[in-house]
Amino acid sequence: MRTQYIIDSAAALLGVALLITTAVHITGKATQTIADELAFGSALLFLASCFLSHRAISKEDLRFEKFADKLFATGMIVLLVSVLSFWF
Repeated sequence: MRTQYIIDSAAALLGVALLITTAVHITGKATQTIADELAFGSALLFLASCFLSHRAISKEDLRFEKFADKLFATGMIVLLVSVLSFWF
């Protein structure tokens, strides 16, 4: 069952996404870039992925696991775009 790996990784990347959001605001570049909005969006995707992964563990339902996996992958892509938009 991959669900345990999804919830662990999503929870860790949720912290990273929130750290990026905070860092963008601390540096004062929030008005110049969309990195904080994208990072916050990815944080919401990771939070939803954690929730669905938890539901998959508790209900033993593969539908929740598949949807959590898709949300996790989408969150990773959005987080990558967020980091790239902050650098450039």
